This record gives sequence, C-alpha cells and structure tokens, in this order.
Amino acid sequence: MKKTLLALSVIAASAAQATPFTGNDAKSNAMGNTGVASAALSSVHSFNPALLSALGRESSFAMTLPSFRFSIDDSDGVITSGKAFTDEGGTIDQFETIDADAFSLAVFGDAGAGIDSMEDVLTNIGTDVTNLNTAINNVNDDIDDDGQLNNSAGSGDNLGDLNTASASLNTNTGTLDDKTTTANTEATNLDRVVQSTKTDFQSFDEKAFSLGLGADFISVAVPREGYSFGVNITNNTTIGAKVFMNDNDFNEIDLLLDDLTGLTSQSTELSGSMVDLSGANQAITNHIGTLPDPDDYPGGQADADYQNDLQDWGDELDTLYTNLDTAQQDVNTEQDALVNYNGTYYSNGEVDAPTLDSFESELEIIGASVTEFGVTIARDFEYMGESFSAGVTPKLVSLNIFEKRFTIEEAEDEFGDTATLIEENSTNVITANVDVGVAKNWPDVLNGQVRGGLVIKDLIPQTFETTSGADVSIGPKMRIGGAHMTRWTTLAADLDITENQPLKYGVPTRYLGLGAEFNAYNWFKLRGGYRNNLSVEDSHVVSAGFGFTPWGVGLDLTGWFKPKSFDDWDEVIQDAGMVAQFSMEF
Repeated sequence: MKKTLLALSVIAASAAQATPFTGNDAKSNAMGNTGVASAALSSVHSFNPALLSALGRESSFAMTLPSFRFSIDDSDGVITSGKAFTDEGGTIDQFETIDADAFSLAVFGDAGAGIDSMEDVLTNIGTDVTNLNTAINNVNDDIDDDGQLNNSAGSGDNLGDLNTASASLNTNTGTLDDKTTTANTEATNLDRVVQSTKTDFQSFDEKAFSLGLGADFISVAVPREGYSFGVNITNNTTIGAKVFMNDNDFNEIDLLLDDLTGLTSQSTELSGSMVDLSGANQAITNHIGTLPDPDDYPGGQADADYQNDLQDWGDELDTLYTNLDTAQQDVNTEQDALVNYNGTYYSNGEVDAPTLDSFESELEIIGASVTEFGVTIARDFEYMGESFSAGVTPKLVSLNIFEKRFTIEEAEDEFGDTATLIEENSTNVITANVDVGVAKNWPDVLNGQVRGGLVIKDLIPQTFETTSGADVSIGPKMRIGGAHMTRWTTLAADLDITENQPLKYGVPTRYLGLGAEFNAYNWFKLRGGYRNNLSVEDSHVVSAGFGFTPWGVGLDLTGWFKPKSFDDWDEVIQDAGMVAQFSMEF
C-alpha cells in the first residue's frame, strides 16, 4: 500500500499541467470545496471513489438528478476595469459632460437660428473699435492745440458717441468671451474624456474573464457488501475571453488626444487675448469717466490747469485706443487660429475619430467543455490488520475546445455564422482516463468518527493540440482530506498536493478548504466553508448553503464569494458562484 501511494505521488508531482479540482455538488461547494473524506454519497465520483465503500451502509441508494453549478472567475479584475467606465464620475459620465452642439454654436454659430459665430462677433468688435477710433479722433479734434475744448455742444455729442462705442464693445466682448469660455470648456472636456478612455482601455490589456458551467446530469451510487458500484455523467464547461491591446491603437488615440490638446490650447490663447481686449476697453470706459470738468477749476475753461489736464486726458485716450487696437488684432489672430484649427482627426469643428477598422487590438475567446462518463467501483480491504477502502473510476472523456483570436473589426463578420465559426475552430477529442482513491475510518475519536482520504484524479497525463496549434494538458490532480463526523455535525479539511493549471485562462490553483455541516435528522442541513488558493495572493473565498431533504429527497442550494465589502461588489464576485442540486438518498 505504501509503495502504491508513493508511486502515485511521484506521478502526480511530475505532472506539468492539470485542470482545477472542483465538484458540481452543493455540499462540497458549501463546505469550502472539501470532499475527499466528506463528500455526499451521490458525489463520491467527483472527490474520492473510495468513499463509495468508506461511507458504510447507512444508505443503500443515492442519486443526483441533476446538479447545476455556475461560477465566475475574474481574478484579473476585468469587471473592476469596466467599472471605470460606469462609476460616478467615470468615462461615461464624462462623455455626458461634453456638449458638442454648444461647441459648434459657440465657434460656428447658426445663421438659421440667428446665432452669431465667433467670426460674426469679432466683425462686430472690429466695427466697435473703428467707431471708438472715430469717436476718439472727434473728441481729440475738440481739444485745440492750446488745450481749449472747442464747441461744447459738439464735444458732448462726440463724448456720447465715444460712450456708445465703448458700451457696444463691452457687449460684444462679453459675447465673444462667453463663446470662448464654452469652446474652452468643451475642448477641455474632450481632452479629459480621451485621456480617461485611453487609460480605461489600457487597463483591459491581457486580462481574462471566464464563466464556468457545470452539471452532474446523473449520478447514481449503490453501496453494498463486497463491491459497491456507481455511475455518473458530468460536464464542466468554461467560457473565457481576453483582450490584447495593440500599441498602434493607442497611437491613434494619442493623435486624437494631440488634436484635442491643440484645440484646448487655442481656446485658452483666445480666452487670454479676450481678457486683454476686455481690459483695454474697460480702461477706455474708465478713462471717459475721468474727463476734466471746467467747473472744478477756479478759472473755468480758461484755467491753465484745466487746459493742461484736458490735453493730457486726450493724449492718454489716444494711448488707450492704441492698446485697444493691439488687443483687438491679437483677438483676431487667435480667433482665426481656433476657427481654422485642423489636426489629424479634428477639422472644421468636427471630430472624425478613428474607426474600429483601423484598430489592431484583438479579442481571444476560448471555450472548453469536458464531458465524462464514469463507472465507480469500490470495496473494503484489510492489510496488516488495518482496514481501509479503495476505489477506482474509469471514465470516457469527451473534450471539446474552441479557440479563436480576431481583431475587434472582424468580430461582427466572425460571429455572422456562429455554427461555422465553432466548427472551424474547435478541437474534439474522445479519450479515457481514471481516478483512484483510498480512505480509512477511525471510529470512536472525540465522540465521533474520523476519516482520512487521498485521491488522484486524471491519473493518466494527456496533452492535446488545438486547431490553433496550442497544447492543452490534462494531468493528475492529487488531494488529501480529513473529516470528523458525529450524528449532528461534520468538520472537513482538504488540501491540493498538486498545483493545477487552468486549461487556458484563470490562475493556477492549489486549494486549501475548510468546511462544516450541521445535520438535523437528514431533514435540514446547514453548511459553511472557507477556501483559499495557496498559489495566488488574496484568493480567500467564503461559502454557505443549506439542504432541505425530508425523507431523503429534496433541494440543496449553495453560494460562495470573496469576503469583501459589498460596496466593492466587483471584488466580491471575482471568485463567486452558486449550485442548485436535486437529490435523493435512502
């Protein structure tokens, strides 16, 4: 016996790859994926064929018809990456902050709706500046070389014209400032969204996501004196996907980003020149209010101080106009640069973003379906005065693997004829394998019974080549387990000896499982468990379930998830699932 176990251990340790060790039944999944020494009679084929004999003769028949298992493996955090798009303040919310129509109306206007473009408003500003120049010249003409203010009535009219031109310029400057603010805001929003989108897409690179679907379509166990027998038909299917981001796609996004950054820069430049223009006009407006009043001087208009101050006032008005004209020319230049701004993907006020047909990033999808038909045989043995149970499950295995990698652009065409796509990219293999296990009971320990077990599933290592040329290996999986049972309770612990690799996506698994069950006369069963994947960090999972089986017939339900805050629901379901099982046992 010792030599046999040693040989099996060497075979298992030398396996390069093996599928993860899981079962589809409710009890084991509720109890931390334990079962090598504690599985239900109808589920011994999944955990240890020796239990078919080791469980004793308390029941003469057990059947599962059927059991369904659904699981999620998001160890890479694909859902977390997706949340960046949908969370409050995320990329989708940022897209909603962009008002493309407002940007277009601000820059290009809408003649049909009577909304002036930036160019129209700037034309009005040019007219205002021309009128200001005329009014300033007229006011200065009213001041003779001796500083005398000629024709007081005319001077009043010219000052009125100067005030009117200044007020109109204020109005049009405000309008242009509003349009510039809108253009600058929308360009900034576009810039921020493109940055966020780029970051969000990069976070998906080479992350995998997979769903598991398992079923025990039928499982029958018949314990009896001598040899015990069982039969099972099970299926485990995994569907996974992974995105491979191409750096060239980010280059296209970078070019778009450069366009929007340039647009933002132009809007900022125009906004800055508008501030200068507004300041220059305000300086003229303020200066008009400082026109010397002859009544403030002892000699009236003939007062020498008044004449000097009036002359200085006029000279200052000329200087302020020169500043205004310079500022207005700067606005003209910056406004033309904004209106006529063109980049790789931005021109004439519109963004012609890169289309999917220019993207080279790829999506890979794999589906693996393993169907097993097994016959379990077990019996009790005695060796050197010690009794133990041994069992074997020879099985036929149908392995179907679908694998396809394509660009995002090709996705629609590829899935147009799904049947042909699956047929052309699937590998179908029918083979045989075997599970072996041993178990031993120690009665009257701590007011109950202790049982230990060891199992090796898929004892024969096998490697298959898919249609894409990839190798898929199925190798031995060794697990040990122990359990303590009383009339009311079961405590169980299992440990994978081998590290088991996924068929394609997912993380390596080497499970440590702990579980407990409270059994009330086989009518009601309450279960809980804990499972940790020792091959990776932060892989703790808690599980719970119950069974309602009056007269040995009923329903069992189980669920499991990561123990995280439910506010971080995406982390809770990184490793999660549920099982529903209908069974009977007499």
